[in-house]
Amino acid sequence: MLKSWRILGLIALLLLAALPACNSTSGTGGSSSGGGKALVAFISNNPENFWSIAEKGTQKAAQEFNVRVEFRRPGTGAADEQRRIIEDLLSKGVKAIAISPNDSANKIPFFKEINERVPLIAVDNDIPDLGARRCYLGTDNVNAGRAVGKLIKETLPQGGKVMIFVGKLDSQNAIERRLGVVTELTGGEDNCREQLDQLKANKYPVVFGKYEILGTMTDDAKREICMRKAQDTIAKYPDVNCLVGLWAYNPPAILDAVKSAEKVGKVAIIGFDEDEQTLAGIKDGSVAATVVQDPFNFGYEAVKIMAGFVKNDPKVLDLPEMNAQKQIYIRHRIINKDGKAGSRCADEKVEAVEPFHAKLLELKK
Repeated sequence: MLKSWRILGLIALLLLAALPACNSTSGTGGSSSGGGKALVAFISNNPENFWSIAEKGTQKAAQEFNVRVEFRRPGTGAADEQRRIIEDLLSKGVKAIAISPNDSANKIPFFKEINERVPLIAVDNDIPDLGARRCYLGTDNVNAGRAVGKLIKETLPQGGKVMIFVGKLDSQNAIERRLGVVTELTGGEDNCREQLDQLKANKYPVVFGKYEILGTMTDDAKREICMRKAQDTIAKYPDVNCLVGLWAYNPPAILDAVKSAEKVGKVAIIGFDEDEQTLAGIKDGSVAATVVQDPFNFGYEAVKIMAGFVKNDPKVLDLPEMNAQKQIYIRHRIINKDGKAGSRCADEKVEAVEPFHAKLLELKK
């Protein structure tokens, strides 16, 4: 009997020793203990490759500012999935969260509750309530949308028919980018109040001077749906001049549709973000240009700020670049074939696709 108890005791000790190995996290930074480092988290709004660059930025900042970071990508891009991820992170003892929120306007009460528990930063996609996040970090999406509008005017100086594609219109960045596009086409928001009301009511087509917006196609953040809707657009509107994609996967999906319809060179494509297929399209002339953000610094700066919150730094948000709405803008750029800015883009930062792509590939290593 004594021998049996000794055997049982030995088994119990072995099981206890194995417990830490079962406690590791799936995110960057290793085990849950992490050598005493605080856990912070970054949650994207979808699983697209755009976020791989942001993850690189979080990893670099985690090393420099002595925290662990768990990077999470919702498989579906659904707001409820993001909610479950947040609840899981809170159960792990996360100390701060950065998120690109889906359906942010309708989730304000939830984000307020989370922001009271741990510092919450909105990245890439803002939450339209100052009490629901400590700050916003990312692109000025209205101005980036205006850059898209400038590219439309450069590509179609005589005017034309345009269809806009974006994942969802319940995301603040989608709303703001489209606002920027149409504002630029009319030369200012005060000049297009009636048309903006039409857009909100989905009453198409909407005419902005010599430009006609045929509609806004959403695809629930699914590339294959975007491609199918682009094919349908080309079939329904054989005289469409320009297809605009406002999320990273939209331009490649549109390009596939244009190629399948044998319309390359006949229908202009203007994109957003730096998908590999988009950049290849700019090189071969099938895509006019794209407006890119800076996802690496989205990730880096978000972790830097979260580390400041973790360390109770009273000056963590004492930043000269932050405006009264607690927004920190990271400048966008235009990428085209030769890096030359046309007259309508003279005030934009424009880079040629080849050197930009080379730097991007180096970053992804």
